[in-house]
This record gives sequence, C-alpha cells and structure tokens, in this order.
Amino acid sequence: MLYKSSNLWLFLVLSLNFWAAPLLPGDLASEVFTDGLIAATLVAALALQGYLHSQFRGWAIGAGLFVVAAVMMEEMLPDTRYVENASFALCFAAVTVFYFNAMARTLREVTADTVFAAVCAYMLIGLFFACVFGLVVEHNPAAFTPEGAASAFFDQLYYSFATLTTLGAADIVPVSQAAKLLTVFEAVIGLIYIAILVGAVVGAFSAGIVNR
Repeated sequence: MLYKSSNLWLFLVLSLNFWAAPLLPGDLASEVFTDGLIAATLVAALALQGYLHSQFRGWAIGAGLFVVAAVMMEEMLPDTRYVENASFALCFAAVTVFYFNAMARTLREVTADTVFAAVCAYMLIGLFFACVFGLVVEHNPAAFTPEGAASAFFDQLYYSFATLTTLGAADIVPVSQAAKLLTVFEAVIGLIYIAILVGAVVGAFSAGIVNR
C-alpha cells in the first residue's frame, strides 16, 4: 500500500518547506524549521526504512546518529556562529547518502515508492546546498548581490533549487568565489543526478519488460 511508504511521508513533510512554511511569518517559519521538525522526520524515515529493510539497518543507524548529533550540537550551541547551518547540512548530507545507497540497491523495478525515493533524494540535495549557502552568507554577507538578498533561509532555499534545476535565479547573483564555485557545483550535481536517474529508470523498466 502506497500510504505505508516512508518515502511518500518524507516527501510530504519535505514539501512543507515549499508550500506551507512560506505562508508563516519569517521568525515563526524559521523557528518551526530549526526546532527539529525536519530532523525528527528524517530520523523517523530512517528508522522505518531500517525496520522494513534489514539490509539498510546499519546505514539507517549511522545516518540517524548523524542527525541526532547535529541537532544536539545546534541545541547546545544556539548562538555560536555557523552551528545552525552546519548542523542541518550534516542532517541532509547523512540522509541523502543513505537514500542514494538504498536506491542503488533496490532500483530493480519502477514503482511509486522508488519514484518518491528519487524525488526525496533530489529534494534533500537541494536542502543540503541551501544550508551550505547559508554558511557562505554567514561567513561573508556580501557573497551574493544585491547584498542581503540571500540572508533568509527561504531565499537560500529558493536560490538552491533554482540552481539545482538549472533554472537560475535572476534576482540573486553570486559574487564571492565560494558562492560561484558552489553554484556551479550544485548545477553539475543536478544535471548528473537527472541523467543517472533517467538512465537507471529506463534500464529498470526495460529489464522488467524483458523478464515478463
């Protein structure tokens, strides 16, 4: 049953960042995000994946420990520079690696669950880079022009996904070397991901037809 898929529920929660959280006032939206809602959801998704698939149990435990350690670090050092963005970057990096490993081992046939898993991995990449761009802005507020255009998390999220999809954000321009290099790197990652995913899906679909 599709509603039992952890990938579906993770997709729905990650989607909150795009259609629900922006409707909240800026401070409240930031608090909702940084208070551990996403981290708790990621841990729950990892736990469910590890429970349902014993071959991923070790990966799920490792990624879950990364998420818990990152959230604890953010809670213990709330006013320390770089901690918040770095902790959530660790969260998304750990879960993204887990999802890539799970997809590589299970993509034998194309199902709704594998499609949601692929979409979740793509969204996690974008969220990871949003946190990395947050670190860049925190280090150098003039990293993007106009200055302050990427100071809020949702601006960083918008810029990250505009870059990942190679759409481009005309109203935010990278200025510093770090911002430029990360922008190019994310765009390349986005292109490679889509190319590999399409090839894997077509291969799995073709293999399924041949085996029938």
